[in-house]
Amino acid sequence: MIAASGPSPFAGALRWTAPDAEWAVLAQQPRQCSRADAVASDSPPPIAAGEALFNSPALLGGQASKAGLSCAACHRSGRDNPHFLMPQLSSAPGTADVTNSFFGPQRANGRFDPVAIPDLAMPGKVSRAADRPDLTRFIRNLVVEEFSGAEPSAATLDALAAYVRTIGRCPAGDDQAQPLRLADQLRLIDQSIAGARAVGGDDRALRRQLIAAARHQLGLIDERYAAARHAALRRDLVMASRDLARIGDGDTGWRPALDKWHARFVAKLGLRLRQREAVSLYDPAHLRHALADRARPPD
Repeated sequence: MIAASGPSPFAGALRWTAPDAEWAVLAQQPRQCSRADAVASDSPPPIAAGEALFNSPALLGGQASKAGLSCAACHRSGRDNPHFLMPQLSSAPGTADVTNSFFGPQRANGRFDPVAIPDLAMPGKVSRAADRPDLTRFIRNLVVEEFSGAEPSAATLDALAAYVRTIGRCPAGDDQAQPLRLADQLRLIDQSIAGARAVGGDDRALRRQLIAAARHQLGLIDERYAAARHAALRRDLVMASRDLARIGDGDTGWRPALDKWHARFVAKLGLRLRQREAVSLYDPAHLRHALADRARPPD
């Protein structure tokens, strides 16, 4: 989740980003809009938990999870990703061969046949009707057969389907990319923790997945504070991630421990991160400088 040694900014995302698209992926994100017929509510728990899982590699299994790939790696903000380019999986930016043995043997067909990554805001072949099982069955098959993930619980599938059903096209003129900020990843941490609390003790596997989703966001935040002056912040991020892992592994007393962790994180470490956001790699000027340094050949 977070390496305790020296940082290598964006080592994950840039492994599947086309050359010259680093800025588009690291500084911006597609605007996320909801379908007109989506549930009119302020992110009810299943939708919020589903979005957290959608953005976490912990959901997927096999090599995809090890590489740090989440659903959102290909479907940024639930849309597509025209900048996705991974060796041996893509023929051009925005394509992926999902029947490649890299992901798992179940759907491997022995051919190199990448397809365009679909935009989930567009109508697809699978019904998204809430009174039909098509979408949850489709998501289950993707996780288990395509990516060799563990069998998801019914609550996991319901949360993911609830989130996917909300993804819609933005109104004309309101579909411009928006900046990627610390607040976006803090929000996903909040959603992960809230989802884990809502699950309770009935679904330990889902609770652990949601806590792993929060830890993944801590790792992404860690990359943005790569400068030496942020060393203390990075150490505290490592400790926060380790504390979360211990809570996730516990069978008793986890709820008050999780509440205490979240309250402390928001009041202390989260506040410090916000205070330093302007001198981190969330800041466009600092990010441009870091990308220029990364592209500069060694002496």
